[in-house]
Amino acid sequence: MNPHPAFRSRTLLACARLFAPVRLVLLLLAAGTVAGHASAQPIWAEEFNTGTAPDPNVWSYDLGAGGWGNAELQTYTSDSANVRVEGGYLRITAREQLLKGGRRAFTSARIKTQDKLTFKYGTIEARILVPNLANGLWPAFWTLGNNFSTVGWPHCGEIDVMEMGSAGAIAAGLANRRVGSTAHWEYNGGHAQYGLTHDSPTALNGTWRIYRLEWTPTTISTYIDNTWIWSIDISNPASFSGEEFHQPHFLILNLAVGGTFTGITLAQNITAPFPAELLVDYVRLYDNGYTVLGGTSLGGAATQAHVQAITPGVAGGGPNKKATATVAIHDNRGVPVAGATVTVSFTGSHNQAVTATTNASGVATLTTSVTSTAPAFTVCVTNVTHPTLTYAPAANVETCDTY
Repeated sequence: MNPHPAFRSRTLLACARLFAPVRLVLLLLAAGTVAGHASAQPIWAEEFNTGTAPDPNVWSYDLGAGGWGNAELQTYTSDSANVRVEGGYLRITAREQLLKGGRRAFTSARIKTQDKLTFKYGTIEARILVPNLANGLWPAFWTLGNNFSTVGWPHCGEIDVMEMGSAGAIAAGLANRRVGSTAHWEYNGGHAQYGLTHDSPTALNGTWRIYRLEWTPTTISTYIDNTWIWSIDISNPASFSGEEFHQPHFLILNLAVGGTFTGITLAQNITAPFPAELLVDYVRLYDNGYTVLGGTSLGGAATQAHVQAITPGVAGGGPNKKATATVAIHDNRGVPVAGATVTVSFTGSHNQAVTATTNASGVATLTTSVTSTAPAFTVCVTNVTHPTLTYAPAANVETCDTY
């Protein structure tokens, strides 16, 4: 999926393909024995058994239209007609409205756990029933790095556990049988992606299926029921710039209408029946021995602060280029920290210590007064102070970064 209309459009890979710059450093892992749960009981679960709407302590909404970077046709709402909890299920409903002149408009919903429930590594599964997708509906169960709001996409990383309704599937007559998984990340200042698809021998719509993500420090794999879909080796992130897959992510569930993924960007070409309902029975997270949970929904007061991300850069031009860095500070629940004083040291072409305070988004912007014609420097956080939180450098996602 695409996080926001300001970002790119792209399509799921319908066959095994690697971007050329990373072809030699990613390994497709052969399907082997299906991994079991590391524990009999989930360490976190959303059963959708209470209330009439997604729990606001855990879930929030992406709202609005604008295509979401993929020329999608729906407007996302929080209206109960589009998203509600009923009968023990989360129900996301895509609806059609006929406007003057016979024009078609669509509404649907997208919910997320950003800042409220985050996880790094683990086994996560969702029991989902997709509607008839043919043609033009695009359901997805996926994750983004929880630093998305501070570093943007693709720097935050993305894991698509399940996507259906692709243009390739439609062309092959497999809209309701083909499911895919894809990873997206930043590489060399651009966007890299890798994904695979699985064609079910029977239709997936109208039947309950379990979509599962297995995420460890070495491998990401996905499954439909107990059938392997896709894997990627993340054991050496420096080799393919895959640090995004070693930081906390949050969950997203949505049902899109049209878009470049489906190959259908004109409303009149959507043939899927409406209303269309995506049902989710549960989402469960199991500890696989590496799992780290975070977020405000876990309760308890914030006690520590750490560096979530460092992004070095340059301001100015000509011979007077200044070194810059943005530093994102989060607490031990995964929430951005405002009012933290951050001190960094620039070394190399720029040698200077700079201090700044984080804003409401938990971001401090630091700029040297020292200038250089050819910036080449390393920036390191040397200290973080806050009136009520203790700095925990051992929890830093990053300590230094190089420009």
